[in-house]
Amino acid sequence: MATVGQKALLGLSIVMILAGLILTSAGVFSPAWQIVAIREFRAEHQHGLWWDCIRAEKHVVAVGDFYGEAPLHCMYKFDNSAEQVIENTLNNIDEDGAAGESEHHRFWAWHKAILFFIITSILLAFVSICTGICAPCFPPTAFCFAISLFIAMIFSFIADGIFFLAANRVDNRFVQGMVGTYEQSIGYAFYLHLLGTLCYLVAFICAMTTTYKFISGSEESRSKEPVKFEMWSAEPHHIPHPIK
Repeated sequence: MATVGQKALLGLSIVMILAGLILTSAGVFSPAWQIVAIREFRAEHQHGLWWDCIRAEKHVVAVGDFYGEAPLHCMYKFDNSAEQVIENTLNNIDEDGAAGESEHHRFWAWHKAILFFIITSILLAFVSICTGICAPCFPPTAFCFAISLFIAMIFSFIADGIFFLAANRVDNRFVQGMVGTYEQSIGYAFYLHLLGTLCYLVAFICAMTTTYKFISGSEESRSKEPVKFEMWSAEPHHIPHPIK
């Protein structure tokens, strides 16, 4: 049976995994991975992993009031109609000043790679929760709990690393307008996902301790089981006398 300390460590690990799932999922569904304010277009562009959004410049809503937030206008990177608009814009790059910015709305291979690692890490984190819940009743599942969580953490770190390297490339970091060049900044969505990855790291440290305690406790309980000895009565063998 699991002790109170083992259950507490397991519970803390599962809570941290849940926190990581919420944060990483929030990061994926947010378009604010890269943000750039293009002053000549009077708009803020948010470039996400699978969708992009544009917000018009803030405006005064009433006399004496502060600037109000304009609504976001979003489109999916994998939308065929959006892809056609981007192609038409790039074909008229000499006439359209916003054509250079349209490159950042494409669904590049590094976007797909990041999404693959994030989605896989989320699925593995969910598997680790399911196996972790079963660990108090069946200690061998603690191995699956720790291994699936470890792979989820590694995949999440890989996704963060790919994005950070890609976002700091010159062609991704700077946006070319009609009269100026603007630098994109890394948005809050990346930091949400990174915080979720750190939650996986804390959960994995707790999971390693939990797995060790469950396995060692299971071995100790088996070694303390009483050994039953059965006494066998040996009947004396009858030795026949030789016939004279």
